[in-house]
Parts: sequence; C-alpha cells; structure tokens
Amino acid sequence: MIQKSNRFSFSGHDSFQCRLLWLKKGYDFLYNGHDFNKNAAGIVLGVGNNMVRSIRFWMRAFGLTDEQDNLTDFAHLMFGQDTGLDPFLEDEATLWILHYRLVAIGYASTYNLIFNEYRKSKIEFTKSDYLNFIKLKLEERSSNISENSVNEDFVVFVKLYLNTDGIKDKEDSFSGILTELNLLDFYVKQKEDAKKESENVYYIAPTERPDIPEVAVLYAILENGDYQNSISLNQLEVDENSPGSVFALTKAGLYNKIKEIVKTPGHGVLSEQAGIRELQFQNKPKSTDILRTYYAAQAKYQPV
Repeated sequence: MIQKSNRFSFSGHDSFQCRLLWLKKGYDFLYNGHDFNKNAAGIVLGVGNNMVRSIRFWMRAFGLTDEQDNLTDFAHLMFGQDTGLDPFLEDEATLWILHYRLVAIGYASTYNLIFNEYRKSKIEFTKSDYLNFIKLKLEERSSNISENSVNEDFVVFVKLYLNTDGIKDKEDSFSGILTELNLLDFYVKQKEDAKKESENVYYIAPTERPDIPEVAVLYAILENGDYQNSISLNQLEVDENSPGSVFALTKAGLYNKIKEIVKTPGHGVLSEQAGIRELQFQNKPKSTDILRTYYAAQAKYQPV
C-alpha cells in the first residue's frame, strides 16, 4: 500500500521536470551500486550536478526509492534489468500509474494538493491563485516556505503535465513525462488594462477519459489503504487519492471504468442496492499481480 507523506515540500527538483528516461537512468544507476552523493554521480549519469539532484528527487517522488535511496519493490517490478514490466515507459498505463503514485505519495506536495483539493474548489486557476492557496495552507500549519520555492515548483508542475505540442516558442523543449496524459490545459487571459501582461489560466477538467487503461484505475483502488472490501462509487469519485480525484474522472467515466474492471474474474463485483453503487471484493487481488497480468497480455500483442 502507498504511504502518504504528511509534510509540505515544494523544492528538491532544482527546477527540472522529470524527463522521459530519467527514471530508468536513475534505477540503473542505483541498481549498479552507485551513490547520488558521490562526486562522480554526474559523470556516471551523464548529466550536471543539478540534474543529479533532480533525478534523485523524482525517484523519491514517484516512489522508486525510499528515504535512504534504496530501490523499492515497485522500482524493481517496473524498471528491473531484463525483468522490468515497462522500463522505457512505452505503455500509457505506466504513465497513469506513475501519475497516481506521484499524487498519492505526496512527497512533492504540489501534486497531491492540486489533484486532491485545489482543482475541486477552483476549476480554473492562475499561478498567482495557486500561490495564494499555498500561502493559506502554510499559515494553517505555521509553516515557513519561501514564495520563490512555491513559484518554481508550480512552473515545474506545468512543465511536467502541459502538452505543448504545436505551441511555438516553447520554454523548454524537454517535455515532462506526463504531458501525454493531457490532464492539464490552459488559455491566455488578456488583461483589461493593455499595459498589464496577459496571464495563463490553467484547468484540469473532469471528463470521462475513455482512454485510461482500466488497470491504472484498479491499481489506484488496490493501493489505497483506506479502502476495505466494499467501496462506494461515491468514495471512488471524491475521496483523497481516489481514482476520481487523481485521474479527474466524471461520475459517468468512473462508473464506466468500474463496469469494465469487474468483467475480469477476481476483480470484484459491482453491487447496486437501494440506489447505492459499490465495488465489492471477496478477496482483493494484489496490485503487483494485476500489473504482471496486464503487461504480459500486452506483450502477446506486440508485433515481432
């Protein structure tokens, strides 16, 4: 089960969004006995020292390492040499699963706060809106984190998710690994005062998202330690770290996904009694088993 971090953190990535091959690169680096703290780490990884720190941060944020830089079971499962299920992130399900882990683990606070809380209260938001929201959250906890750190963290969030294909003058040509999910979008708001600069208005619109692989939704359910063997669809829609919250699914979209999930024996049943819909398990499958089964099936249909 995923264990959520309860402390606020808005730094550690050195202003770099996680890029496509960084997680595999970081896995191989640690698997082969190297140490992020060594001076030669940048030479081995083929990046500058600031990117070494960033790779280390993202490995932890996605739950591929623990606080001591030890590789986790999930890291070995997905990125293991010769045995990794999808080490080069070729299957879109892997990206959805990584997105879920980033949000649910909460090591990087922005992602947990935006998907679980902020987007529900404010459908559209600017960077300044988000900074004000975090200022209030920090005051609630009597925490002191610099506004500059939160500002940079928001910029990294945008780079990680915003698909800029076709947009001219991109700020950074190295897209974040989660841009293909198309979760984040924006439009430019012109100021009434022509002397003031326009600003980007961002939004994460809830939709049915028919393209999300059911395995990612089931994984999110099985990894949530708050869920027992009977889970109402309302919980699955609105709870913290629920698939509805993390994947920005509408009620109809979630219901469609659950109907597809329960078609597989052992993946629960959908109960509808007295107007209450529940996903019920007699014995929950292990999240690792459903991932192995899914990727094995995908491999069968790959062209030789």
